[in-house]
Amino acid sequence: SSGINAEWPLRPGEGELVAMDEPTGMIIIKSVHSENKEELTVLNRDLLTDFEVKKYAPNNTRGVFMPERIVDESAVKRAIEEKVDAINRVGPRGVSAAGRELFKVINKTYTNLEWRGDVIRGLDGDFVVHPPYKADNVNGSTENAVLRIKKVVEKFHIDFKKQGAASPPSS
Repeated sequence: SSGINAEWPLRPGEGELVAMDEPTGMIIIKSVHSENKEELTVLNRDLLTDFEVKKYAPNNTRGVFMPERIVDESAVKRAIEEKVDAINRVGPRGVSAAGRELFKVINKTYTNLEWRGDVIRGLDGDFVVHPPYKADNVNGSTENAVLRIKKVVEKFHIDFKKQGAASPPSS
């Protein structure tokens, strides 16, 4: 069996890597808890924040359904770093720095968010924020969400100006 220490969003844990599906990035970790009860945890490899291989399995004799492959620690760590970098580079080409920063600010309180071209959009369809990303550019179907996002946008621009940054272009 292959031992692994891993940290995932809910809690850190330790267990045996039972299976890994390369195309989907899903892994299954088996842990033994009190009273020798086994627990299987299915994780998205992209959500791991850290891991350490404690030992490798000499031969996987029970993994007939999904042959075990040696876990390439550097590849998993590289995938984690790439995911963090992608999150930090939020925003399509051509979006102003202020637009990208506003997205991050809104995303702190409203995580169901995406870019649709250069438009910030709530995935529930509650609101959209069009360039130049001012309070007047917030529209949507849910009045409460629109008012809440307008307040966030107004506060963002007040703080943005206090930092001495230039106003976002009005394209």
